[in-house]
Amino acid sequence: MISVNPVKMASRPRSAHDLVAHGIGHSIMQGRYPVGSTLPGDAELMEFFGVSRTALREALKTLAAKGLIESKTKVGTKVLGRENWNMFDADILDWHLQLGVDAQFLGWLFEIRQALEPLACATAALRRTPEQLEAMRLALLAMYRCEDNRQGFTKADLAFHQAVLEASGNPFLQSIGSVIGAALATSFTVSSPVSSDERFKLVMKQHQAVFDAIEERDASAASDAMSTLILRTAERIRIKHDAGAVATVQLHAFSQKRPG
Repeated sequence: MISVNPVKMASRPRSAHDLVAHGIGHSIMQGRYPVGSTLPGDAELMEFFGVSRTALREALKTLAAKGLIESKTKVGTKVLGRENWNMFDADILDWHLQLGVDAQFLGWLFEIRQALEPLACATAALRRTPEQLEAMRLALLAMYRCEDNRQGFTKADLAFHQAVLEASGNPFLQSIGSVIGAALATSFTVSSPVSSDERFKLVMKQHQAVFDAIEERDASAASDAMSTLILRTAERIRIKHDAGAVATVQLHAFSQKRPG
């Protein structure tokens, strides 16, 4: 089990209903409230969390919107299976990371990145504005300057990918920022690009290829460059896992700022 403190991209004071939603959501993922079970009644939950009925109701509405629970009159609040969860939701990803990410979950993250990020790059190449290209360039420069700084590199890399998503001009693609942040933070824990000069140079070459293609408005090259970047990263993580370097990755207090 590897435990780290990743770069905290955003933070805000938690309201009472946020804390309750976090507590119940975390407990569902831990299995304290198993799939198909019914949550304790309002009175018990209010007493346990020390909150008002209003705060509890708001928390339950939040969890229902995320697909974790379903409330029915005279039946109670039922815990739903993972197939109902909004896996693009930043909180759900956060709770997964806090509890530990295995190789299968990390593989799912890379699969969804491979399905959507090359498309985001292609559309960014066609639609990006000069200001959006400048945001990518500044993030790329920040990455170059963080050769020996893992946290700094993670923050700059995430900023680069978010800038690409923003430049796509597609709100559906922009919404996957949480997934990319989770994948980057987790993969860097297993195998950081700044752990060796050779790896750093290769990773920067791959990111530079993405930027150059977007700058030249070459949609096909941008898509191919991002696809290659993701595949090479996934392969690096797979080799580490197969070598027994990591069985499960656990991250604490991961917070992801959504793009846009």
